Amino acid sequence: MPPHSLLLCLLFLTPASASYTKDGFTYDGFSNGVLRLDGVASIASRALMLTDGVARSVGRAFFGGRFDSISSFSTTFVFVITPPYSDLSAYGLAFTISATTDSLLDALPSQYMGMFNRENVGNVTNRLFAVELDTSQSTEFGDINDNHVGIDVNTLVSINSTPAGYYKPDGTFSDLLLISGKPMQVWVDYDDSSHQVNVSLAPYLEHKPQNPLLSSTVNLTSVLPSSVYVGFASATGTLRSIHRIIGWSFNPNGEAKPLNYSVLSEVIQDVRRDGQSRSHIPKGVLVPVVILSVFITIVIIIALYVYMKKARKSSDWEIDCGSSSFTYKDLAAATNNFSDRMLLGRGGFGKVYKGVLQTSKQNVAIKRVSPESKQGMKEFIAEITILGHLRHRNLVQLLGYSRHKSELLLVYDYMPNGSLDRVLHGQRKQTIDWVQRFNIIKGIASGLCYLHEDWEKVVIHRDIKASNVLLDNEMNGRLGDFGLARLHNHGTDAHTTHLAGTWGYIAPELARLGRATKATDVFAFGVFMLEVACGRRPIQVNDSAGEPVLLTDWVVDAWESGSILRTVDPKLEDYVSEEAELVLKLGLLCSHPVQSARPCMRLVMQYLVKDVLLPDFQPSFLSLTSRDEEFGQHILSCPSVATTITGLSGGR
Repeated sequence: MPPHSLLLCLLFLTPASASYTKDGFTYDGFSNGVLRLDGVASIASRALMLTDGVARSVGRAFFGGRFDSISSFSTTFVFVITPPYSDLSAYGLAFTISATTDSLLDALPSQYMGMFNRENVGNVTNRLFAVELDTSQSTEFGDINDNHVGIDVNTLVSINSTPAGYYKPDGTFSDLLLISGKPMQVWVDYDDSSHQVNVSLAPYLEHKPQNPLLSSTVNLTSVLPSSVYVGFASATGTLRSIHRIIGWSFNPNGEAKPLNYSVLSEVIQDVRRDGQSRSHIPKGVLVPVVILSVFITIVIIIALYVYMKKARKSSDWEIDCGSSSFTYKDLAAATNNFSDRMLLGRGGFGKVYKGVLQTSKQNVAIKRVSPESKQGMKEFIAEITILGHLRHRNLVQLLGYSRHKSELLLVYDYMPNGSLDRVLHGQRKQTIDWVQRFNIIKGIASGLCYLHEDWEKVVIHRDIKASNVLLDNEMNGRLGDFGLARLHNHGTDAHTTHLAGTWGYIAPELARLGRATKATDVFAFGVFMLEVACGRRPIQVNDSAGEPVLLTDWVVDAWESGSILRTVDPKLEDYVSEEAELVLKLGLLCSHPVQSARPCMRLVMQYLVKDVLLPDFQPSFLSLTSRDEEFGQHILSCPSVATTITGLSGGR
């Protein structure tokens, strides 16, 4: 839709619930006021409704006039985000100060938050400051349900961000879920002399916290012109959240006036009643007098209810994954009605079948997720929305999806040689030579580098292991199964706090804190490298003592005893010693117990293709901890890992 055709309206109404002077304005509800609205924004039940529950929509609202003098400003507002599910939402809202409202007419929904588009995001010419309340559906970006507050300048890569919450009077921190459906209040204060921005958040009716949630130094004089607009922007993605502002106060040159909570509480009640009425299906007008007419009306209502329910389910599952959807009938025909003869394997999620699409005759793999699966709706949406946008030769390609009753189905490229796990550890005598193994390691490293560094967002896979690496017809490795993956912006941290992964591949800090990062993926990849080179599982029971032995410890012991190469898979009759030693030592470095000692994936790739030589280090370096004095003096970070390890190669 061209910018000029977007809905843009200016409301000039008699002030009643709103007051505005040279010292700013206060909206205690939005029955009346002077506002610029565009997109799907509207006023309903005395609340400013930025988005109305329509998927992939944008809503914005700005105060009707410019402020020609803005210095040490202050604002506070009460908001409510109503998600489609209790733990999934997209994409949040932002308080904005902008040089113009015209440039926002080209802004996009989803991850662009109604503030930017693909061309202008990050441009200094945007001249825009924002405080975002991000609830990104992880799927496209961020965690499966991101929940943070950030300060943005001209881009959505926040200069500072933190998980949503507030500091109680006793100084303890309490988490807040932005998509709880409960009203919350935000305070934003800017000091023009110190250039300090403070952002606070608290549950509705709580006092403003003494300690701000976020505090950053931002010279807005160099960002914004002298004349600006203030307002809000919001957007939805494939999930259809409703974003409302209940009350708003702003002062361009001082402290914002307090809101009238007695009036706002009435507005909140109106909003709740409106939400309840929206949740019921209209029953129409029953025609009295004739019983037959009543009966016909009831039948019509029932038919409408069934139709609307099906339509709602359909729209709920129209997921923006960059892939086409398949019908259940197509997939049943492709698999001979899911015949056991077409079964490729099974797992905790359900079963995987080989299929042949009737129209194109293309071979596909169909993951049929059962209702009893451990992999539920959240993982299903994550895999579709993440993998559907990724394009890399070493990632399994998602072709589409389908939903049938309580079953979920994902359609992928068919990998004729199955999983690497079966080749390495299966009962069959099939094996792969060193050239193929080294090529698989480099391929998966390339795919991970793309996920961590080269795509527009950071993807944390969280479950790298041999069984999630599939082999195509040329024995190239492709990383799959993105059901546990999480996304976040470059330059920010992921906010996952739920332990996920497979034992043996889980980094120590992940087991301790449950926080997934790029470094925890690198750890799992290091174990994976050792597994491919050694042909042993990450955890294996000692034959003599009957105790579990970690693969990493086993390789280190062999190195310390004088020959790291004796750990190479004995099934390999011929291998390149230099490459095998590189893989083993790099695998140990990637699985270092201290996360800051691990290289990033870009540096791992440089080591593997020999653009950069792996530095010389001794086994003793692998036993260093973050508490060691020597390690503290030589903290490692990508890309300076090479020079740093050289200084530590003498051990302790």
